[in-house]
Amino acid sequence: MVIQHNIPATNAYRNLTSNRSGLSKNLEKLSSGFRINRAADDAAGLAISEAMRSKINGLDQATANANDAIGLIQTEEGALTETHSMLQRMTTLATQAANGTYNSTSRASIQKEMDELGNEIDRIANNTDYNGIKPLATDSNKGNTSTVNNDSKLNMTMQIGPTKGEVLDLKGQDMTLKGIFNDLDKVSSSGVSVGTTGLNGVTGDKGPQAKLKELIDNKKVDNVQAGKDLTNAVRDAMNRADMKGAASVSVTVSPAGSVSISGGDKITGDGADSVKAALLDAYDSLDGVQKSKGSTAEGLSDGKEYIQITSSGVEGDDVTANANRVVKNIQSAIDHVSSYRAELGAKQNRLEHTINNLQVTSENTTAAESRIRDTDMAKEMAAYTKNNILSQAAQSMLAQANQSGQGVLSLLQ
Repeated sequence: MVIQHNIPATNAYRNLTSNRSGLSKNLEKLSSGFRINRAADDAAGLAISEAMRSKINGLDQATANANDAIGLIQTEEGALTETHSMLQRMTTLATQAANGTYNSTSRASIQKEMDELGNEIDRIANNTDYNGIKPLATDSNKGNTSTVNNDSKLNMTMQIGPTKGEVLDLKGQDMTLKGIFNDLDKVSSSGVSVGTTGLNGVTGDKGPQAKLKELIDNKKVDNVQAGKDLTNAVRDAMNRADMKGAASVSVTVSPAGSVSISGGDKITGDGADSVKAALLDAYDSLDGVQKSKGSTAEGLSDGKEYIQITSSGVEGDDVTANANRVVKNIQSAIDHVSSYRAELGAKQNRLEHTINNLQVTSENTTAAESRIRDTDMAKEMAAYTKNNILSQAAQSMLAQANQSGQGVLSLLQ
């Protein structure tokens, strides 16, 4: 018998320490709800879990971003709803003014309402605001000198995913009256004259011919149909001027945007000027819009030059023709606004699907992270119960082992 080393007590103490350590870990996992509370618990599992947590946070914020983007789109689209309504009212007014039963006073009254509607379109566009962003204002889609934001002053990039590149681009559009018509008026007869074989002054990379070519390339103008329209305009003007040879005149538009005339020698005499004016007028209207004629309209530069139906007092100014031109202009403007609203609607529908996908992905990633990191409470409770009992048993046995040395005292009596 020895008293310097109580091996049974040492063994009981070691087991007691081990059981208490296990019990402490059980309590930590049960109280925190996590199976992994430190890297020592499961280093690989911790790394995977943290990566998943980062992705989940990104997914949740991307969902919020997409909802914010929908809010912006709905703000834009709601404003354009009223713009559409006013353009429809303008169509009604212009059609009304084209009727021959109205005198100049009546048309002047109609023009007043047209101008006020134009002012309201400008006000709505310039004051539609979402958190300081004005997506429909005057400078929404004008280029600048930098290469940032695709050379656009307002190119809104929506971060709709947790990683780089998961974005949605939404460009602002100038939806003021001037902006709408400037976007539409790509072809102009300004600076263009009629020669014996075609139109002069349309060449060059930035001239009217280049603009017409761009429309042809973008399938917005059919060059064959454009040639037919120009031919019909010339022939009608020749017939009105009682000029001979109208049927022999033909105007063609090439895919490159050049305009050539055959039979041009017939455009002579007293009616030649009116025929040339008709050709330039028809050329100017190939893109679907045209400034109203007359000194009043020519003095405007705020978009109202496209909606002038009143007579300017210039001799030969056809008010009915002006009104019909305005109707055509407004129809093109309606189509332009509809196109942008369709783009907004398409992006909103896309964002709604994006949100659904983000939410599902976040849910599944959260479930996967939970399986790695969360405590299985039933399993951990069973382990806690085992370690608790073992700890109590080890403590009891340590007490018994410590008493085993008492037998030595009987030898000393």
